[in-house]
Amino acid sequence: MEDELMKELENLREENKILRDSLTETRPDDSGEAETSAEKMLKDLGGMFTTAFTKAREQVRPGTEKLTETLSRQMEANPVPVLLAAFGAGYIVGRMFDRKD
Repeated sequence: MEDELMKELENLREENKILRDSLTETRPDDSGEAETSAEKMLKDLGGMFTTAFTKAREQVRPGTEKLTETLSRQMEANPVPVLLAAFGAGYIVGRMFDRKD
């Protein structure tokens, strides 16, 4: 009976060694490499966001230039009504923020 238990124990040790070896092959203990891959992923995401933001800004630029030109002409032609409209819009937005708090 003792021989059978020793043999079973030896088999379990061999299986344990095989499992440990397979774990080290698929999952290395190098934590520095994991940090490097996480940093690389963040840099890639940052680059993608920067590229998308730049493209969006380039597409919106003609519209903002036209809007700025139109507002400039209106300010030169009718400064008082434009200032009153800006003040009124600011007041309304301020009241909306006060209600949300």
